[in-house]
Amino acid sequence: MWQQSFVDDNAINRAISELRKQLAHPIQKAPLLKTHYRKGYSLTVIPERISQVNDADTSSQVLNEPPVLSSKNEGAVEATSTQSFKKSSLKKPIFYSLLAVVCLCFFAWLIWLSVSAPSKDKVKQITANKVASTWNIGSEVHPELSSDKQFLAYTNVEPENDVMHAFVKRLSDQREVEITYPGFQVSILSWQLNQHSVLLQATNLKLQKCEMVLVDLSQFPVIGEATSIKECDLRYTGYAQVDESGEHIYYTEYKNEHEGSGLYKFDLELKKEFIVIPPPGVMYGVIMPRLSQSGDKIAYILSQKGKPFSVFSYNFETHETKRLFKAKKSVISFAFDWLPNGKGIIVFEGSELSTIMFDEKNIVKHTLTVTPKITPYYITVHSDNSLFYSEKMTQAYSLIKATDPFGDNPEYEALYKSDKDEYNIAEIINKEGTAHVFVSERSGSSQLWLSQNGLTKQLSFFNYDDGSSAFVLGGLRASPNKQRMIFMKNKGFSLYDVNAQKFYPFEEFNKHKIVSYIWSKNNDSIIYVKRLGSKNILAEFNLVTRDTRVIEGIKANKLISDSKGNGYVTNDNQLIRLSDRQSWELPKNAKKSVAYGVSKDYFYYSDSISRVARLNLHDQTIQDIHVDFRPIGFMVSENNEILFTGSKYKDMQIVQMSWDE
Repeated sequence: MWQQSFVDDNAINRAISELRKQLAHPIQKAPLLKTHYRKGYSLTVIPERISQVNDADTSSQVLNEPPVLSSKNEGAVEATSTQSFKKSSLKKPIFYSLLAVVCLCFFAWLIWLSVSAPSKDKVKQITANKVASTWNIGSEVHPELSSDKQFLAYTNVEPENDVMHAFVKRLSDQREVEITYPGFQVSILSWQLNQHSVLLQATNLKLQKCEMVLVDLSQFPVIGEATSIKECDLRYTGYAQVDESGEHIYYTEYKNEHEGSGLYKFDLELKKEFIVIPPPGVMYGVIMPRLSQSGDKIAYILSQKGKPFSVFSYNFETHETKRLFKAKKSVISFAFDWLPNGKGIIVFEGSELSTIMFDEKNIVKHTLTVTPKITPYYITVHSDNSLFYSEKMTQAYSLIKATDPFGDNPEYEALYKSDKDEYNIAEIINKEGTAHVFVSERSGSSQLWLSQNGLTKQLSFFNYDDGSSAFVLGGLRASPNKQRMIFMKNKGFSLYDVNAQKFYPFEEFNKHKIVSYIWSKNNDSIIYVKRLGSKNILAEFNLVTRDTRVIEGIKANKLISDSKGNGYVTNDNQLIRLSDRQSWELPKNAKKSVAYGVSKDYFYYSDSISRVARLNLHDQTIQDIHVDFRPIGFMVSENNEILFTGSKYKDMQIVQMSWDE
């Protein structure tokens, strides 16, 4: 009926048009099929079944003879207001034909409802053959194969100081060379399409410089000329690729953090930028653009905060955008690549490998579950059943205490270190005095731990029956008197009473999309920012009366508080103190920051890469430092001591995986 496996509006319209022709009545000219807008189709007549006198005699004729009106009802019958034309009693085969049409129309309606989703197959299980492909010390990530599959490029990160190096390996003889760029550390971005030139991101974190550098490897193992082709923002520039002619580079970049990242094309000769896919208007956006081997399409991931990611393709000739894949969960993955023939893509979500083949009309999806279980973060496809990947969770998180970080002799101390991740920390006061509560995975899942007087013990024993893994706990905020704490468990909120040593659900917050929250100075309420449509609402929830008060006149993106409970908000341009609404202009780099802290004298901010800065709230001066870890988040004490959640890369290898279906 449809003549294609993927059904869109045009296919349904064509099919119904053909049905109208086939069901045209020889006498009555009014149509038999009626269209109900955005619902489906129905018949305009009421079929009547008649008595069959000679069923046996007529059964051999009905397949070859055209339908005729029964003499029993020949002539006019009074029409009702709901009928398009006069009733006719049809023979039994015509009744069943019309019944079949109704079924087909209902089927068309169902397909119309799911028209934008690729077809789904049953998930099959495969056993993967795996072999390590890199052997350097450190964390080896982001594998990229050249278009002809002869060379493998990847990034190596030193295990202690997180310095990045770029390597290229020839697969035929495993010959390997390191690519350097004087004065910078380098990481792999991609291969130039159908060329033996590799694109690097060169960064100098201390100087806050970032460049995209194209290196000629056509005479491998001799490393050719390295050409800086474009400056980049090391905070907000993502994946990039140069086209085959070397005339354009495609890349993703945040122009405004809250609008998300868009896909851009940069003319390397004219030094002019063009928008290919605009930012989605909310955080995250377009990431990982990859050109097809023919260069006529580009595929990319679209990720929006709190929503499952999707993979789209964009056709440069027709300007058509197609969604090829939609994830099941809202966990981001960069693990996708084109198949060698350019007719489809491979996408990983967790251990599920999906192959999506598509052309102008059809999208066909085939999904496999890989065992033993793997969780790729980056992949590069070698053949239809072979690829290279680097694992997810490339970084280890730990708690670090910084004493006098902006002074002449800063000291950094690792706190509560184990073989598992430790992150988020809050200070409380119980019967024995001051203590730290933090999140650790040392017992096998994310739990709250208490450290006091040199002893560390597990505070929570949460079950995660929904299959949740890392980073399901977070957002620890202690009240100013250190007697209570609010935190997030999965997507729900909970309260912890320090003296009672009990956990309580905080159901009121689960009804809203909470962006940020702090305790009020009186310890009895929570001030929060919730997202409502496209706006942020600043409000206060009283834990005693259970009442909510909207705070008017302040635009808020994030909330922070000092050790005394004084609350502040940040927005696109300002830091505002809630008690008296005094405001300070945010420094330029602070507007792009993702982690904040505050004390009575300073406003702290970080790029979560390597820089931490503070604004003196009295004289507006700024101090800026470099740290040898990624400062993901931090808490500032009254004496300006900082407790960081920091991250460093793990020791890991790139693995080649193959499979048989």
